[in-house]
Amino acid sequence: MRKFNLLFTLFAILALGSYASAQQTNNSGFNLIVVGDSQPQTKKQLKELEEVIIPQIGTIVEEYRATGYPTAILITGDVVWDTTKFLPRVKKAFESLGVPVYAVIGNHDHNRYHRYNEERAERRFVEAFGSRNISFTLGETLFLTFDNISFERHYKEDIDSKQLVWLAELLETIPDNQRIAICMHAPAVDFNNGTLKPYIKPLVSLVDDRDVHFITGHRHHHGTAEISDRMIEHNVAQVNGNLWYAPIGSDGTPRGVFCIEERAGEWQWHHRILGKSFDEPLIVWREGEVKEQEEYVVVKVVGWDDKWSLAWQENGVDMGAMEQISILDPDYMDYVENEANYAKKYMERLRKSAHPHNHYFRCKRTVENSEITIIATDRFGRKFTTEVK
Repeated sequence: MRKFNLLFTLFAILALGSYASAQQTNNSGFNLIVVGDSQPQTKKQLKELEEVIIPQIGTIVEEYRATGYPTAILITGDVVWDTTKFLPRVKKAFESLGVPVYAVIGNHDHNRYHRYNEERAERRFVEAFGSRNISFTLGETLFLTFDNISFERHYKEDIDSKQLVWLAELLETIPDNQRIAICMHAPAVDFNNGTLKPYIKPLVSLVDDRDVHFITGHRHHHGTAEISDRMIEHNVAQVNGNLWYAPIGSDGTPRGVFCIEERAGEWQWHHRILGKSFDEPLIVWREGEVKEQEEYVVVKVVGWDDKWSLAWQENGVDMGAMEQISILDPDYMDYVENEANYAKKYMERLRKSAHPHNHYFRCKRTVENSEITIIATDRFGRKFTTEVK
């Protein structure tokens, strides 16, 4: 059986790699749907993933099919929540969307009953998704998957020497100017202070002269970190909200996926709220709806990074930039305090996970009942507007 599983895994890797290569020869670009920490722990959560979340992602897949560019799905680890028996079923559910599916291994994808035997702890993941180190090409970008979870008594973040050797040998075979996307579970950057984590520095030293994008999960929050002029990290929020217990992340990021699009060699990206269109990243609260901000119109920019700008108009008159603020997410707190109904320990966890974030902006009317227009511009120059009456 072990021999069969290894052969099957090898065949699957080759098949996926061939499919990706076949697609990219016909198009100079791609669409990648990045799914953060799907993480079902119970049969109920698994069913919701299959019957609610994946069909909503399927809507995005169908939109992307119409572009004529190849589309794929990447799961950023914690595919399951210690329920490794669910791994094949989760993969099958995503594959039902009819596009290649890739995944990196997360700490919750390890079999926790084999803490001191990493090979056995990872076996079910490998049988479902293939080797921890896979390379595939979409458009003009080479994607590499890494296992940065070392699983002993407690997991720690690490990239072992075997993977560094694999990377070094692979880099010798590709052009110096080819973009690389490094996909792994835990972030490369400490988002508390913006610095590279020590474990990642040997890897960065190998790729430092290239155009590099890290694609990660694990934190359950949306985040963008510009490491250097040619290196950036996309940390993807959890697709299911907050561990299935809230339909919105504790940082205020609604259920959704991170979409990366390559056209003619250039990347663009955005967070796509499930059930909404691409051009709906703005969520607005009117005066009196946000605690301690009662005099203000407040807007949240979903998928925000510090290259966005927000301006506002009042009755058609330009009023300048909106004021950025850091607050607890109003929708998340409203859900926790008024709708959530779980056991005490889960309610405490929901409340404790809430921290202020800075993707919020405010403005104050100068004329009562005036018409407010909010104009948000992302790093790519795309504009999104909403009106508040």
